[in-house]
Amino acid sequence: MPDEPAEPGKAAEPALPRFYANLVNIATSPYDVTLTWIEADPTVLREDQIGPHAMRMEAVAQVVMPLGHAKALIPLLVKVISQYETKFGQIPAPGFDETSKS
Repeated sequence: MPDEPAEPGKAAEPALPRFYANLVNIATSPYDVTLTWIEADPTVLREDQIGPHAMRMEAVAQVVMPLGHAKALIPLLVKVISQYETKFGQIPAPGFDETSKS
């Protein structure tokens, strides 16, 4: 684990970079899915644009994985979120209703 001291004679693992993202762009190819994670900041407007997309947006990370891995991730996310909501209550998510959970 990165937070634990390294064993004698072993190199410490480097800490993985952490990113904050509140928006994701999803693209697919015949074999892969690409998730581009974006930090959108509505408090900083871009002078070269107007309208709802005038906020500053910065891509902070990109993850490419096989479509099979992305599909396998879905039930894992559903399970983790369901456990969280059982413990702490419903997570508000605009456009998402209970009937869309599986």
